[in-house]
Amino acid sequence: MKHYNIINYLIHNVLKIEKGTAMKTSFNLKNRIKKNELYILSFLIPFLIMMGIFIAEEIYPFGDESFLHIDMYHQYFPFLVEFYHKLKAGESLFYSWNTGLGSNFLGLFVYYLATPLYWLVVLFPEQHLMEFITYLAVIKIALCGTTFSYYLSKHFKTNSLSISLFATFYALSGYMAAYNWNVMWLDSILLAPLIVLGLEKLVTEGKCRLYCISLALSILSNYYISVLICEFLVLYFIVLLISQDQKNLQSEPLHFPGLQKINNFYVKAIIRFGVYSLLAGGMTAILLVPEYCALKMTEFSNVSFPKKTLSYFAVIDMIARHCVNVAVETGLDHWPNIYCGVAVFFLLPLYCMQKQTPLREKVPKLSLLFFMLISYSTNILNFIWHGFNYPDSLPARQSFLYILLLLTLCYEAFLHIKEVSRTEMLRLFGFVVFFLLLCEKLITDDAFTATSFLLSGILLIAYGVLIHLYRSREKLSKCIVLCTVAFVIFEATENTMVTSVPTVSRSKYLAHFDDYEVLVNRTKETDPGFYRFEKFKRVTQNDAMLAGFQSATLFSSTSNAIVKDFYDKYGMKSSRVYYCYDGATPLMDALLAVRYKFSSKELEKNSLYEYVDEQNGIYLYRNKYTLPVGYVVDSNMITDLENTEEEDFSNPFIAQNNFVYRLNIDEPLFDIVYVDNDEDSAMIEVTETGHQYAYTTNRKIESITMVCGDQTKEFKKIKKDYILDLGYFEEGDVIYLSTSNKKDIDLIAYSLNENTLQKAIDAMSRQTFTVTSYDDASLNGSIHVTSPGQLVLSIPYEPGWHIEMDGQKVEAEPFDGMMISIPVTEGEHTISLHYVSQGFYIGFAISILFFLCFIGLLWISSRYARGKEQNQ
Repeated sequence: MKHYNIINYLIHNVLKIEKGTAMKTSFNLKNRIKKNELYILSFLIPFLIMMGIFIAEEIYPFGDESFLHIDMYHQYFPFLVEFYHKLKAGESLFYSWNTGLGSNFLGLFVYYLATPLYWLVVLFPEQHLMEFITYLAVIKIALCGTTFSYYLSKHFKTNSLSISLFATFYALSGYMAAYNWNVMWLDSILLAPLIVLGLEKLVTEGKCRLYCISLALSILSNYYISVLICEFLVLYFIVLLISQDQKNLQSEPLHFPGLQKINNFYVKAIIRFGVYSLLAGGMTAILLVPEYCALKMTEFSNVSFPKKTLSYFAVIDMIARHCVNVAVETGLDHWPNIYCGVAVFFLLPLYCMQKQTPLREKVPKLSLLFFMLISYSTNILNFIWHGFNYPDSLPARQSFLYILLLLTLCYEAFLHIKEVSRTEMLRLFGFVVFFLLLCEKLITDDAFTATSFLLSGILLIAYGVLIHLYRSREKLSKCIVLCTVAFVIFEATENTMVTSVPTVSRSKYLAHFDDYEVLVNRTKETDPGFYRFEKFKRVTQNDAMLAGFQSATLFSSTSNAIVKDFYDKYGMKSSRVYYCYDGATPLMDALLAVRYKFSSKELEKNSLYEYVDEQNGIYLYRNKYTLPVGYVVDSNMITDLENTEEEDFSNPFIAQNNFVYRLNIDEPLFDIVYVDNDEDSAMIEVTETGHQYAYTTNRKIESITMVCGDQTKEFKKIKKDYILDLGYFEEGDVIYLSTSNKKDIDLIAYSLNENTLQKAIDAMSRQTFTVTSYDDASLNGSIHVTSPGQLVLSIPYEPGWHIEMDGQKVEAEPFDGMMISIPVTEGEHTISLHYVSQGFYIGFAISILFFLCFIGLLWISSRYARGKEQNQ
């Protein structure tokens, strides 16, 4: 009783809550839950399914596994860690020294990290950032169910809880099974139903806010997926224009000055669509303009339209991918991931059969659906859909829009399912079963199994029985409802379990990154300055961001293409989306200012590195042959290197020898070694002690294994065209190399001439640049020049750099096609570099202008509405 009096006192005297208020609050909360139970249920079903799968897969904190997969493993998580560090330290988002050799971080941010929810990362401890990105993905997946249910509810003007079942299949579709790890896309996918609803309101009611704001948010979150949405919106806008009956429309007049007298429905709709689409895009220019400038520096800037029309696969094969448990496609094949519940097999034909929907509405929507379906198998349409580029794996990225439209049509069929005769239902059901049997007979693709067709058939029979019971009874029994919900949850869970949510060991992924950070910090205390670290073996291509150090490796679609070309020329691993330190020689170490290297084991034989430090089994070695970040070369060397770019250096050793020759050194850096090639194997007899390298031009080789005594080493991804660092060998050693897939090895080999290497280092070390300070987007230093030439900085050339020498602005040019260089004269010079992402200020001004225009139009619209009310 005493405790009750204390609590009663606190409520009524300290908190000032009157008697009955708590009861009223509880009643209001219940009312709100009751009012929004559809949206809550549409969130909870996919959320609980994902959480159940996480528990089953022992994903942390339910075990030691992690949800990281493909690019989430290699890119998104390292990028998030770098973003986290920048936010915590209050650093600029324009540039990062930890992204490869240093790169435009704003371009990377817009492409990968622009979701507004990522700013919440500062509220989480660093050791649980993996959980932040993982469970944020789960929440976004669940929100897809909420937004789709909201769309169906408003589109069909009903709050039926049956919507939540269709929303579950949108949130846990085959597309999401394939790409739920692709967290940078999820914001646009969850916003897509709101954007489509906004477009419908814009066309039919003249209301603009939902469309313009949701589209702008999508573009801000991920411009790339928003491009696909915009393409769909143009097509869907045409469908809406065709399907609308103007007699039943009460479209608001135009609120644009001078256009109020326009009465034609189509003209008004086109103007609204154009204006508010433009406003949505214009308000996001603060990110779009700098991103456009950044993408011009990538390998994706060149557009080559297909010259021939090709078809990838038959329509029946694509339709069959609506079956349950079909393996998802994330590779280079073009298969779409379009599963969204097997019930679509009979619900879509029911939509075609129903008579309640007029043909002027039905035909355009079905035509759009079919057009999207054939787009998956037609190369030109596939090219256009993906922003005039072929996707580098992860095919059919627009499929979520196809699923959105398909489920909408299927739900409309479901609403009228009682109006179809029993005979028509039986015929349709027989046809669907026959189609499944035909698919099981004809389709041989590995994505399908006998279980896929069998389980799809069982589920169709179950849904058929439930529909029969539903049609034959006036009142819907709880048993039918519970059985339907149970089957939907089972199907969505089964498909996601079988085709999605791969895992990796969390502890293995994060192992030693703290040790790398400790070693870096200790090294910088004893060796201050600007230089780079690298690793003999990496967990990801972006390890530098996970441990916080400068490196020479980057995996990002926004990576600078001139760095990739430089790496190609000198035999280092690269592709359209990354450049990698693998294949680096001591000369490349020096040119890229790689001073230290991490190793997970002690180096036994070597003449290139010296032991420095160790931390929990991670060893740090210092490069014996290294250069500072800046050094002076003869001005004529730039011209000479530009002239050699016209030559075909298919042999990277020749390219490096030529670089040394241009330093006025007559001896080659690499001496050729005899190789005994025998189809898929090769043998090298070492005639002189030293470091040995090899190279093959056969891109069909998957991997090469090297054996010498008890020493074994494997080189993977040979098609990436890089130098194989065999290691240090004594005279008389015999090295055996063999291919994994029995392809001709076609090997050439060279030995390093360390005397020539030392001469090259000495030649470039006579006049060096001393870094006095640097931060996240700037670098300052000085140099004493005794002989004029070109100061070369191992920093990739980009238009965003602003360089001053002795307080005067100077223009840079690329050295050897990649590094920043500026002319220097005799004397003492202070040099400062500052980076601002190109196009940022222009984009910022455009965003402000378009935002003010949008606010102005809203004000005019509200003023017109108030005037209309007063006149009435």
